[in-house]
Amino acid sequence: AAGLSPDVDPRYLQLYADGEEKSMMVTGSDDGRFDPLDAVEFYGTGLDTSFTAARVYWLVAGSRPGRRVDTPFIDIRLDLGQRMRVPRGLRGRGAPLSFPFPMESKERTFYFAALKNGERENFFGSVISTEPVDQLLTVAHPDLSSPEDAVLEVVLQGATDATHQIKVLFNYVEVGELVFSGQQLRAVEIQVPSDLLLEGDNIVTLTAQGGATDVSLVDRVRLTYWRKYTADEDVLQFKTSGGEWLSIGGFSGPEIQVVDITDPMRMINIRGKVMAQDSDYAITVKVPGAGERTLLAFTEDKIKAPAGIEANLASSWHELSQGAEVIIIGHSDLLENVEFLKQLREQQGWSVVLVDVEDLYDEFNFGSKNPWALKDFLDRAYAYWNPQPRFVLLVGDASYDPRNYLGYGEYDLVPTKFVDTGSLTTASDDWFVDFNDDGLPEMAMGRLPVESAEEVATVVSKIIAFEGVASLMNDALLVADINDYIDFEGASADVADELLEENMEVTEILRGRSATARTDLLNLLNQGQLLVNYVGHGSTKIWNGNLLTSSDAWNLTNSPYLPFLVSMTCLNGFFQDPYSESLAETFLKAERGGAVAVWTSSGLTLPEEQTVMNLELIQLLFNGEGLTIGEAVMRAKQATTNGDIRRTWILFGDPTIKLR
Repeated sequence: AAGLSPDVDPRYLQLYADGEEKSMMVTGSDDGRFDPLDAVEFYGTGLDTSFTAARVYWLVAGSRPGRRVDTPFIDIRLDLGQRMRVPRGLRGRGAPLSFPFPMESKERTFYFAALKNGERENFFGSVISTEPVDQLLTVAHPDLSSPEDAVLEVVLQGATDATHQIKVLFNYVEVGELVFSGQQLRAVEIQVPSDLLLEGDNIVTLTAQGGATDVSLVDRVRLTYWRKYTADEDVLQFKTSGGEWLSIGGFSGPEIQVVDITDPMRMINIRGKVMAQDSDYAITVKVPGAGERTLLAFTEDKIKAPAGIEANLASSWHELSQGAEVIIIGHSDLLENVEFLKQLREQQGWSVVLVDVEDLYDEFNFGSKNPWALKDFLDRAYAYWNPQPRFVLLVGDASYDPRNYLGYGEYDLVPTKFVDTGSLTTASDDWFVDFNDDGLPEMAMGRLPVESAEEVATVVSKIIAFEGVASLMNDALLVADINDYIDFEGASADVADELLEENMEVTEILRGRSATARTDLLNLLNQGQLLVNYVGHGSTKIWNGNLLTSSDAWNLTNSPYLPFLVSMTCLNGFFQDPYSESLAETFLKAERGGAVAVWTSSGLTLPEEQTVMNLELIQLLFNGEGLTIGEAVMRAKQATTNGDIRRTWILFGDPTIKLR
């Protein structure tokens, strides 16, 4: 019964979506029993957000009768031979023959990381450059006799800073153009004569006219044309006017339903007359109400089942009586392997709660996936819980493709927040706990970017093993890139001076002064270091000059003597890529070694203010206060006023780890 009591009175069933009660039909409810052959029917639609296509509907047993689909006429369909008065207009005088029908092509095949567009997604369709791009639109049952033109809407996203001039052809006839500049989202509506339309495939061709620098992306192409009242595959949704009589044909069988879905909270089941035509069936109805109405006509075999039905075990994380110092958030199937870490922290005196991320979607966003649900929860917990939370650990990977457009897999297990920076849109985990929008977190935030229970077990076992030997470790390895316009060696020397004052055993590797820098680095990593600090250039999987790569990190054998890796470079923390793991991820997940935690950036920033923050971090870690790494990195960000640096530096690891 998916959580419903078998004794439920079906008359009291209520259906909710997005916090509002919706209309539904419950067959067999008159006897007050929900029998095995009884059913619930409702009009359901998915979402279309950056994070999900799924909308959650909640079926609950209420304390009052639920909202039902109205039936202003008799709730039956007429038999084929039964008489019903139909106006003469439907026999050819004055009855509407067609209606404006929108159909859309909206491909999502290209991710544009360099686009800074706020809350909108960064996925688009084909790239328009030096070669023409064709978009296929399949037109069904057009009314080619209509005197009205079709309307073609083309929406493009500028990719380069150049001027864009895009010629638009419909079935190889030029019908218009778009002219705009830079990285704008621009739309144009073009009248298309009905005699250009073909039943079946129609081609929209988009051609850039501005040369090699004229590059843009297709967001969507929409065609609104006059379509006959004829169903495709036994379904037709359309808009019409209240009070009209309509005949809707093209159905394969006589079991046809028509529902007015204009108002989801008061839908109307419409009675009609079904008649056999040459090779199919049609239904004649009078549209209820007044003004514009939306109707859905379908045969019974087109009624779908939900994508899934689950019993909801209600959580209570919104309640003010809750409290914990450490909040660990993840999917339930991953949290089981975090239990050992939770027990360790509780033995050390912390209060810890494990929170299923799906419960946060349920409580703070009506069940729909969205990172704002996590932020709203953490904001409320920080403001009202006692004890007040100090640390947050996210357990699960995130992806810039949460809807799996590219087909690489469902890796957006615990979402991150994508923020616009000076160079690109990238991930910011500290956004979840930045409650006053200054780029600084109010709680220490960390993430284990894992994709499976096995990876959770690996990372957690490494953390526990490290804590058993941390007190025996006193070595620090400092690595500096070749100097260019930045004095990387000087920045590393400042870190060395600070560590030497704290009686650390310091080894330096200067890439610009050593022919064996790479070999020395790998050997020293395998010997075991408490801290590894790199300053220099880098990218998603490497340090500059292939000094260190993800493959190197994976093959390390230094466990349990694992370092806290501080990588002051660009993109080592670009963990949101669904088909490639960043250097930070590899260090964390390496099975025989790697690192116990990594602090690095998901973005592109200039080194000068990175080095200031780097030095502040080293002072905080080893000044005798006994800060956790999460507390230290949180406070170190105060040393810089650069918003991009504050938001894009991410701690991969447990923020409650202590080095000393």
